[in-house]
Amino acid sequence: MSSFGTATLTQVWAMLEVCAPGYTVKERDHHWCVRYKTFVYPTLPKGQHGKGDRGEVQMGKIRQLVRTFQIEDCAKKQLPLLAR
Repeated sequence: MSSFGTATLTQVWAMLEVCAPGYTVKERDHHWCVRYKTFVYPTLPKGQHGKGDRGEVQMGKIRQLVRTFQIEDCAKKQLPLLAR
Protein backbone atom coordinates (compact mmCIF):
# COMPACT_ATOMS: atom_id res chain seq x y z
CA MET A 1 0.00 0.00 0.00
CA SER A 2 1.59 3.26 -1.07
CA SER A 3 -0.24 5.87 0.99
CA PHE A 4 1.79 8.09 3.25
CA GLY A 5 0.92 9.69 6.55
CA THR A 6 -1.32 8.95 9.48
CA ALA A 7 -4.45 10.34 11.09
CA THR A 8 -5.75 9.98 14.62
CA LEU A 9 -8.85 7.95 15.32
CA THR A 10 -10.51 11.19 16.44
CA GLN A 11 -9.99 12.58 12.93
CA VAL A 12 -11.34 9.38 11.38
CA TRP A 13 -14.47 9.47 13.56
CA ALA A 14 -15.02 13.16 12.71
CA MET A 15 -14.68 12.41 8.99
CA LEU A 16 -17.19 9.56 9.26
CA GLU A 17 -19.67 11.79 11.14
CA VAL A 18 -19.75 14.10 8.11
CA CYS A 19 -19.31 11.64 5.25
CA ALA A 20 -21.05 8.51 6.57
CA PRO A 21 -23.86 9.63 8.88
CA GLY A 22 -25.34 6.72 10.78
CA TYR A 23 -22.15 4.65 10.78
CA THR A 24 -21.63 2.27 13.68
CA VAL A 25 -18.46 1.04 15.35
CA LYS A 26 -17.91 -2.12 17.35
CA GLU A 27 -14.69 -2.66 19.25
CA ARG A 28 -12.87 -5.95 18.74
CA ASP A 29 -9.66 -7.21 20.37
CA HIS A 30 -7.26 -5.59 17.91
CA HIS A 31 -9.47 -3.70 15.47
CA TRP A 32 -12.61 -1.64 15.09
CA CYS A 33 -15.43 -3.08 13.01
CA VAL A 34 -17.06 -0.17 11.20
CA ARG A 35 -20.43 -0.44 9.40
CA TYR A 36 -22.17 2.01 7.12
CA LYS A 37 -25.38 1.19 5.28
CA THR A 38 -24.74 -2.29 3.80
CA PHE A 39 -20.94 -1.92 3.85
CA VAL A 40 -18.63 -3.40 6.49
CA TYR A 41 -14.96 -2.59 7.14
CA PRO A 42 -14.02 -5.13 9.84
CA THR A 43 -10.33 -4.33 10.40
CA LEU A 44 -9.71 -0.66 11.14
CA PRO A 45 -6.66 -0.73 13.46
CA LYS A 46 -7.01 0.66 16.97
CA GLY A 47 -3.67 2.43 16.73
CA GLN A 48 -0.92 2.19 19.30
CA HIS A 49 -1.73 0.38 22.51
CA GLY A 50 -3.05 2.67 25.23
CA LYS A 51 -3.53 5.71 22.99
CA GLY A 52 -7.34 5.57 22.81
CA ASP A 53 -8.76 8.00 20.27
CA ARG A 54 -5.32 9.60 19.91
CA GLY A 55 -4.00 6.39 18.34
CA GLU A 56 -2.77 6.88 14.80
CA VAL A 57 -3.96 4.91 11.80
CA GLN A 58 -2.02 4.64 8.55
CA MET A 59 -3.54 6.58 5.68
CA GLY A 60 -3.64 3.43 3.52
CA LYS A 61 -6.07 1.77 5.95
CA ILE A 62 -8.24 4.89 5.98
CA ARG A 63 -8.17 4.98 2.17
CA GLN A 64 -9.42 1.36 2.10
CA LEU A 65 -12.24 2.27 4.50
CA VAL A 66 -13.25 5.26 2.38
CA ARG A 67 -13.29 3.18 -0.81
CA THR A 68 -15.29 0.44 0.85
CA PHE A 69 -17.92 2.96 1.98
CA GLN A 70 -17.82 4.80 -1.39
CA ILE A 71 -17.33 8.22 0.23
CA GLU A 72 -14.11 9.30 -1.53
CA ASP A 73 -15.10 12.85 -2.54
CA CYS A 74 -16.39 13.83 0.88
CA ALA A 75 -13.51 12.16 2.73
CA LYS A 76 -10.89 14.02 0.68
CA LYS A 77 -12.43 17.30 1.84
CA GLN A 78 -12.36 16.20 5.50
CA LEU A 79 -8.88 14.60 5.47
CA PRO A 80 -6.64 16.48 3.00
CA LEU A 81 -3.95 13.76 3.18
CA LEU A 82 -6.33 11.48 1.25
CA ALA A 83 -6.13 13.83 -1.75
CA ARG A 84 -2.43 13.09 -2.26
